[in-house]
Amino acid sequence: MTDPQDKARTPGFTVSNRQKPVDRNTADPRRTDLDVLRGVAMLLGIVLHSFMSFMPGPWPVQDSRQNDLFFIPVAAIHMFRMPLFFLLSGFFAMFILRKQGLRGMLRHRTRRVLLPLLLALITIVPVSNLLRHEAVKVEAATPKQRGALADAVVAGDTATVARLLDAEAMANRADPTFGLTPLGWASLTGDTAIITLLLDRGADIGATDGAGSTPLHHASYFGRTSAVRLLLDRGADPLARDKAGQRASASCIGSFDYKQAYARRLNLAHPQEATVRRGIALSSRMLLDAESREPQTLSSFLTNLSTRYRTFLYSDTLLVGLGGQSAHFFDETLLDHLWFLWVLFLFVVFLAVAVRLGFAPTGRFLWFLPLLTFFPQAMMGAVFGPDVWLGPLVPPPHLLVYYGLFFWFGAAVFAKDGLGTSLGSRWRILLPVGLLVLFPASILLLDVRASDSLVQCAYAWFLSLGMMGLFAHCFRHLGYRARWFSDSAYWIYLAHLPLVLALQIAVLPLEWPASLKFLLVFTTATALLFASYRWMVRYTWIGTLLNGPRKPQTSG
Repeated sequence: MTDPQDKARTPGFTVSNRQKPVDRNTADPRRTDLDVLRGVAMLLGIVLHSFMSFMPGPWPVQDSRQNDLFFIPVAAIHMFRMPLFFLLSGFFAMFILRKQGLRGMLRHRTRRVLLPLLLALITIVPVSNLLRHEAVKVEAATPKQRGALADAVVAGDTATVARLLDAEAMANRADPTFGLTPLGWASLTGDTAIITLLLDRGADIGATDGAGSTPLHHASYFGRTSAVRLLLDRGADPLARDKAGQRASASCIGSFDYKQAYARRLNLAHPQEATVRRGIALSSRMLLDAESREPQTLSSFLTNLSTRYRTFLYSDTLLVGLGGQSAHFFDETLLDHLWFLWVLFLFVVFLAVAVRLGFAPTGRFLWFLPLLTFFPQAMMGAVFGPDVWLGPLVPPPHLLVYYGLFFWFGAAVFAKDGLGTSLGSRWRILLPVGLLVLFPASILLLDVRASDSLVQCAYAWFLSLGMMGLFAHCFRHLGYRARWFSDSAYWIYLAHLPLVLALQIAVLPLEWPASLKFLLVFTTATALLFASYRWMVRYTWIGTLLNGPRKPQTSG
């Protein structure tokens, strides 16, 4: 008799005489199109990371040649790539459950997901960290010059600042290297004496830098509570938004590692974690109180709720002391770019528990799931798409729910349709609407959280389903090549980050346009990784660990 603990109580499979669950849909035993799509989702991650050095943002290697327009492909990819990956992961997890049973699924995912993650954490991730430190050294070796007035402001030399302002009217002159006004620098350091001096000398309290950030944004970024209070008292607008559509109350919240990197890039003093987190919590509450004059709408309510929620997530309340060191419950980088493997394993365990308790996906109420992604999307702090989380072990609740809904949707699709699903068959409508209507709308609606969250959710679903339909139309019967590509993409994504960082460091001295540098980094990294998989991984124990045993094709 079949063990009832191993049987998925969902329609569409039976138990054979050999006690092995099998799928009734045997017309297409392998969806090579989904193998290819899963591989493409992996490779798009390398595209994103190759871009990051050449656009403003929290990336360890910041090239002097940058292109602000790179945010368009980065946002367009980021908004759907991981949702698509988890949708496919749920689909394949249910496939394995049907094929191998409950214990078989857990064994399979432990071998293919958890063990590679653990090995990568002691091999690949340390190399990435070493290269991050190397990038810091390279950046420190050639520090950018701020100018005399900015240096005096950062040093807190009030007398020199006053003397320079007396000699020349420079209170509103932006630094040519960083694009920051003297008031912007003073707000970053939180020096209230110099802020007062500059305002008394006519500094524009609403002046913006290249990113559209005001002095109030700068003061709140590092939690300079006294500076935030002073700027508000002197008339700073708490409702002012930067180019990303964020107010000061929202822009101050984020990863401490990113704040450290930003301080290093500006040649500022190393921020103290507990002090910054405490200051951000106080500044955020102060700014939210100042925003209360705004008319109450659904968007303003969601903005306020999101800010308060994320303020708590990044606060010092969740900062834990460990042997003289501190670690944050949500804001650490233990898992680095491999965080998705840990989250995937958690989802598989959750699926196993649900099956054991009799709550396996059935395909009922399937189309209600996309609607539920609206609320976690509304809690995101990222301008486009889901937030970035790199560890340690517990994902923030909103990300867990967001990705979990895509995973459960994929599992429910398989439970309902099996391998023969026609999901995404209207890709000729889904993809154009997503790319040409929803994506531009997400940019235009950045300052209207309710509408923008709805549009971004719709974009993620339209692109995910549309890509499934497109690949089913084009790559349904590729056979061995599709499997080879899918297998190689797993290794390539695991191993790519150190190589990408090394190449980005190597091209720093080149006086080439950002687009050429990006192409050089991406193509070189991808070619070397494909070659390494072909000749160093596929038929070794590493390839067996990642994808199971593979035999060389005798036909060549």
